Amino acid sequence: MKMKSTELEFYNEDGDACMRARRDCTVNMTDPTGKSRKLRLKAGDEDEDDSDDEMGEWIFETKIEVVRIELGRRGWKNFRLTDKVAQEEQRKAQEQEAYEEERRHLTEKMKSIPPDHWGITGEQLLGLVNKVEDKFKGADPNVYTVVDDIIKPMCKRAHVSYAILLNPSGIKCTTFITHAWKESFLKFVSDIMRYFKDFRTRVFWICFTANPQTWLPDELGSMLGSPLQSPFVIAIRTCDTFVVVRNTEINMYTRLWCVAELVLVCCYTETAVEVIGEMPKGAKECGGDVGLNASCYKKDEALLRAVIRETRLDANTLVAEVIRARWGAVLRLGRR
Repeated sequence: MKMKSTELEFYNEDGDACMRARRDCTVNMTDPTGKSRKLRLKAGDEDEDDSDDEMGEWIFETKIEVVRIELGRRGWKNFRLTDKVAQEEQRKAQEQEAYEEERRHLTEKMKSIPPDHWGITGEQLLGLVNKVEDKFKGADPNVYTVVDDIIKPMCKRAHVSYAILLNPSGIKCTTFITHAWKESFLKFVSDIMRYFKDFRTRVFWICFTANPQTWLPDELGSMLGSPLQSPFVIAIRTCDTFVVVRNTEINMYTRLWCVAELVLVCCYTETAVEVIGEMPKGAKECGGDVGLNASCYKKDEALLRAVIRETRLDANTLVAEVIRARWGAVLRLGRR
């Protein structure tokens, strides 16, 4: 009786135990004493070494499979095959299942911390500045780059936000920062540090450090919910300071989330709007792609526009006030 694997064939003939290659392959053959040798076989080749007569279990390993087979007095017996490819696929599937279970656990852990405790201190923000300066040597990358190259790799395993990575139990935020990701990161931090005398101890809610940047879209969606129940709005309502950090790279009010944050703080809180940073030269105060004409990810756009309309505030007027404000202005804008 012949015993076959994908690459090898074992059979007994005239009292001899024979092994033949079914296709070209390299076989690592280990005898019962643990002695090994490597065979490079063409399809149809047989192992012709008559010294291979040690009784006991033999192991034949190729790139894709492992055969364990016993040599007895009457030849081969107890053929056992392990498909290495299938085994590897099973291992990967088990690892993926364990990874997904861990993600679910860590996702729930992140959700268990109130969004208004997803804060980062000024001192910790300076720690991120040091990492950026070490990595980018003389350059000032935008926030997209900082998130992709530093924050995501650091947070991937823990599956939490950068703020929660640093503060696992969370810390209560006092200051909400609204800004645009296309800004220069180091200039962004510099403007905030210049504005606050207590910068190092102040606790900031900043979207790219507060929200988990490694989460999948459906995980984020389950956390964000509707705009009025999102972490952004919870933080806006509970922080006692709201700061607009403008920048010279992009008119931040071409981003609908920035427009929505401004409208929401004016509608649902008594908090003043404090304005720092500079706008791009010649930035439009209205029209074009500014204010209510701003854009964002398509999945968020309809919801954000509905939320802005519901406030019954004139978003374009609020935006224009912030755009034309001097550096350091404290604005008391329209509310219900």
